[in-house]
Amino acid sequence: MKRYLYSIISISFLLIFSSCLEDIRSNKFSEVELSETVIVTVKMPKEYDYSVEGLKVILYDNTAGLQFNGVTNEQGVAEIRVAPGYYIASTETSFRDPGGILYLFNGMSEKIEAVSGPNSVKIGLTASKSSQIVFKELYFGGCFNEKTGKSYTTDKYIVLYNNSNQAAYLDSLCLGVAHPFNAPTNGRLSDWVKPGTSELRDSIPAASMVWMFPGTGKDNVLEPGCEVVLALNAIDHSASVSASVNLGKPGYWAIYNPIMTPGHATPEAGVKLLSGIWKIGGAISYVISNFSPGFFIFTLGDKSVEQYVLDNYALNPNSSNINLSALLVDKNLILDAVECLRDPTDTKRFMPEIDNGYAMIAGSGQGQSIIRKIDTEETEKAGGRIVYVDTNNSSNDFEVIPHPTLYNK
Repeated sequence: MKRYLYSIISISFLLIFSSCLEDIRSNKFSEVELSETVIVTVKMPKEYDYSVEGLKVILYDNTAGLQFNGVTNEQGVAEIRVAPGYYIASTETSFRDPGGILYLFNGMSEKIEAVSGPNSVKIGLTASKSSQIVFKELYFGGCFNEKTGKSYTTDKYIVLYNNSNQAAYLDSLCLGVAHPFNAPTNGRLSDWVKPGTSELRDSIPAASMVWMFPGTGKDNVLEPGCEVVLALNAIDHSASVSASVNLGKPGYWAIYNPIMTPGHATPEAGVKLLSGIWKIGGAISYVISNFSPGFFIFTLGDKSVEQYVLDNYALNPNSSNINLSALLVDKNLILDAVECLRDPTDTKRFMPEIDNGYAMIAGSGQGQSIIRKIDTEETEKAGGRIVYVDTNNSSNDFEVIPHPTLYNK
C-alpha cells in the first residue's frame, strides 16, 4: 500500500472485521451449529523467516455478518469450526528488525465455501514497510447546521503527515478516491474484480478526477512531524456554520481547478492549488462520499502525466456509461490508502496489498472525523516528535473523534 517517497514501495492489505462484529462469535452457536471446519495455512514470503505461529486468523462472511477466529500452530495452520457459510480468511502480523524498520505482513484468501465438509485454504502473506507520508486525518461526513437543521458537508478536508525522520517532498504526489464512490453493500462486488473471481484486480480504479501536487521535485518540502491540509472547498466555513471549520488559511491546499470544478468555492487568498491532471465526465465538483469514501495517494512512477493517462485509462468492465470509467493505479505505486465503510458488511474496494482494515464514522452530519492513533512508544524513541501508528490496517490505525482537529482553529 505505501512507500517512502524517497525509495521504498510497500504493500499492505484490506479487511473488514471489526469490533462491530466482535459479538458474532462462535460462542453464539451450539456445537451442532458449528458443523463445518475451515483449515487455514499461513505462509511467509520466501525471503523472510519470521515465525507463523500464534497468528490470529479471522474468517468472516459479509453477507451473513458472521465472524470466527482461530490461532495458527507452529506450522502456521489454524483449524476453525464455523457455521455453514461463505467466508474470507485473513491474518496479519508485524516484526521490527534490529535496525528499527517495521515489516508488516498481511494476507487474505478468496471466498471459501464452507457448506459441505472440511475446506482448506492457503494464505500467502505479503510484506510491506511502514510509510513516510501517511493520511493523518480524514474529515468527510460534515457537521450539523443549526440554521438549516440539515447536514453541512461541503467542508471536507484531508491531512497528510510526514511520519518519518527524513524530509519528504510532495511534488508529483497524487490523490484519488476509489470507484465506486460509496462502498458496495449487500454483498455486491466491485466492478473491478478479476474475471471469473471475487478477487480485486491489481490496480485501484481512481474515480472521476485525479489531483497532483505541482512542483519540479523539491519545491514542496514536508519536514518530519509536519502536516499539510487539503481542502475540498478552501474557504472559512465556520463564518456561516458555527460547527464547521476554517479551510481558507494561507498554506492550505485546495482540491480545485476553475475549469474542472466550477462547482467548488473559489479558494481564499493564500491557499495553494493542487493540479487537476485527469477528469472523466461532466461533473462540476469532485465527489468525496459523505459516508464511505476510499482515499489513496500515489505516484505516477517514472511516467509523464500524459503517458500515464494514455496507458492507464480504462472503461468500466460492467457498464457502457463512460462516466464510470477510471484511471487505474497499480498497487505498487500506492503510498497510502484508507478504506472507509458505512457498515462492517460493506464490500471493500482495496485489496489486501492496499489496506487490511477500514475506518467508519457514525454517519453524515455528525461532525466526526477519523484520525490516526499515536504510537506512544515510537514517539518517545523519536524524542517527542509525534509518530503515528501505521500497521497498514485502518481498523487498528484509526479512531473516531467527535470534532475535526481544525475545529475552532
